[in-house]
Amino acid sequence: MLRFASAFRPLALVLALAGCAHVPTEKERRKAEIHYELALQAQQQGHVQDALRELQVSLENDPDYPEANNAIGILLHLAFARHAEAMGHYERALKVRPTFSEARTNLANVHLDQGRYDEAIKLYEQVLNDMLYVTPYIAQGNMGWAFYKKGDTQRAVGSLKAAVTTNPGFCMGYRNLGIIFDETGKLDESCRNFSRYRENCPEAADAHMREGVCLAKQGQAEGARQAFSTCEAKAKAGEQELRDDCRRLLEKL
Repeated sequence: MLRFASAFRPLALVLALAGCAHVPTEKERRKAEIHYELALQAQQQGHVQDALRELQVSLENDPDYPEANNAIGILLHLAFARHAEAMGHYERALKVRPTFSEARTNLANVHLDQGRYDEAIKLYEQVLNDMLYVTPYIAQGNMGWAFYKKGDTQRAVGSLKAAVTTNPGFCMGYRNLGIIFDETGKLDESCRNFSRYRENCPEAADAHMREGVCLAKQGQAEGARQAFSTCEAKAKAGEQELRDDCRRLLEKL
């Protein structure tokens, strides 16, 4: 699905072999910025392929552009599952800007997805030492999930609770707390957190589904029925499987 140019212009190759790095001109930097902005617009509209193409053009003009490297890393990781390439872009962004905590968090997220929990936690801890990082709750919450996957439930819950305290509207924090409490047999706490997930993300069909399952386990059939019905109604076009699951759960009540 994804292709990167493998051929370099002869002159560029000569310069590289000579150890002379190309410094982007002001025109190239401006072009890189323009295509980066176009990529953000395309991504917001759900046009992932267009966003990827714009970011590639941006980096052709300024290969060290930190924001573009971070943005293409996100796409390669989450949309295309190209983990190694994503990590390369995050690392390049950090080489240019070592204080780029968002890129460091995203690099940690790849480690988390690949089961390298210790590496992920180390990076999250570095990010949390950055007092200027504007979204520390993301790193805090993801670090909590890494602790849980490692088997350290106590530190996982503590980290996730710290995340939702920092940002009371952090939906994924409540979602993951609900999952942990459910899997550790604390049903009341699980339902309470799934309710907060639904309250803060009312348009998320998954929030209604998870709350409904928890309510059904508590014997609250009417509340579960309403939750599954809402889930089915709110499931988006790309969530057909979730819609089907909610319909089946509703039929079983």
